[in-house]
Amino acid sequence: MMQRRPVRKGPRLSRNGWLLLLIVALLGTSIWVLTTSGSSALGRDMDHLGLRLGLDLKGGTHLVYRGQFSDNVSDDEKDFKMDGAAKSIESRINRYGVVEPVIQRQGVERIVIQLPGITDLDEARSLIEETAFLEFREVEVKTGSTPATLDDYLSDNRSDFYNGDVAGTRIFAFPATTDESQMPVVILTKTEGGLQWTDINGDPVDPTALDDELKQSYSWIPAVGDEDIPLTGAYLTKAVPQYDQTQTGITEVKVGIEWNGEGAKIFDQIAARLYPRSGVLKELGIFVDMELISSPTIQQSKYEGSAVIEGDFTPKEARLLAIRLDSGALPVPLETLYSKEVSATLGEEFVDRAVLAGVIALGLIILFMMLYYRLPGLVAGLALLIYLAMVLAIYKAVPVTLSLAGLAGFIVSLGMAVDANVLIFERMKEELRAGRTLKAAVDTGFSRAWPAIRDSNITTFIACGILYWFGSSIVDSSTVMGFALTLFFGVAISMFTALVVTRTLLVALAGVKAARRALLLGAEARSV
Repeated sequence: MMQRRPVRKGPRLSRNGWLLLLIVALLGTSIWVLTTSGSSALGRDMDHLGLRLGLDLKGGTHLVYRGQFSDNVSDDEKDFKMDGAAKSIESRINRYGVVEPVIQRQGVERIVIQLPGITDLDEARSLIEETAFLEFREVEVKTGSTPATLDDYLSDNRSDFYNGDVAGTRIFAFPATTDESQMPVVILTKTEGGLQWTDINGDPVDPTALDDELKQSYSWIPAVGDEDIPLTGAYLTKAVPQYDQTQTGITEVKVGIEWNGEGAKIFDQIAARLYPRSGVLKELGIFVDMELISSPTIQQSKYEGSAVIEGDFTPKEARLLAIRLDSGALPVPLETLYSKEVSATLGEEFVDRAVLAGVIALGLIILFMMLYYRLPGLVAGLALLIYLAMVLAIYKAVPVTLSLAGLAGFIVSLGMAVDANVLIFERMKEELRAGRTLKAAVDTGFSRAWPAIRDSNITTFIACGILYWFGSSIVDSSTVMGFALTLFFGVAISMFTALVVTRTLLVALAGVKAARRALLLGAEARSV
């Protein structure tokens, strides 16, 4: 009779073993996120472990905007347009090169923006709010090849434009190649009552009161194609700053632009008309928000979809102009609710001191736990280090902006992580003194301490939620919301480390005979 050989089963990992593997995996991932290794992934090559520091630590600009909607706009439509506005603003800021900006929605109609490193409010508002209106203009012809000037309009007492077939305003300005001011002198608009003279802000002006030199400024009319379509930034597909090195070693700063198919066609039609001309009539004026930026001379009859805006630009001005031209209009008008410049009141020195203070505090907490609870205290200290790595990794990955209030929330959560271990260990000591084994004491201690830990942390979560909700309803909310967010994350992770990490490590130690000695457990027991 044949007897079947018993099948030998391989060793199976216990539940506690799987938890140990999970803890090791989480710790390894957290360390990888935080440590610098020369890689730019997750900012691992940056200072302060790549954590995002708040404005009070770095300085910058804080702004709050509200979308302007009519009364009949639904909340869904508001939400859609505000999302589009936030993405457009984020695109502008990222292209400008601001390091670690904060752009977040607040409620239905608000956007909160923090720009570390930018302390000029006008610069910040220009970057966020303005969309430049680009248009091309040519000099208006009076008769034959004679350009029309402001003085000609006044001398002839005109009631209509010289080139009446070209619609649009007339902007009077000197060519950018002259030494005169490039700012527009006056704007001429055709109305039902005749010609109306205004300044760049739309206020009426008396052109006869201008200096004789200013009266010699040229009349610039919209440059149009064969079908009388004006060439504007609506046909623009790309705008980038360009830096060209001349033979003398001087860097010329320009803005390169590219057109779509229709824009390239209109631009070539304009170039073909202006190229045969001579003198000032051959120049093409490039206007941004009615300001003459450049007036290059047309050098060829065809450009095939690309051109260059030249001017007396600094690299910073060229980059800002390219962003304003390329980003397009915001999907909804924005109203400034709150804006302020924030200086780095605490700064680099405070960050270094805060790190040092945190290390000292962490060391003292672990030392106290080891002296008072002995081996369980050592386990709690190890769990606290795991907690520290996991929390900082989450702060970095979300990311959470660490201001002074955020650091306070983190420190509070650090103390609460130890509180949970204290409750558990005190229950364990009572069970050990009653003669239970270490594993039984661990199970009973955790189960009986859990209701108190649960209730205290739930109340903390409720407080965090109320603080965050309250912060989202006020304009300058970063301090309140930062404290609530860091405290919430810290308490949530502290529950995991206190209930899972500490328990898993203690259960693993229960299998070690030397670890079951009463002296190491801080409890007087007959036998463990």
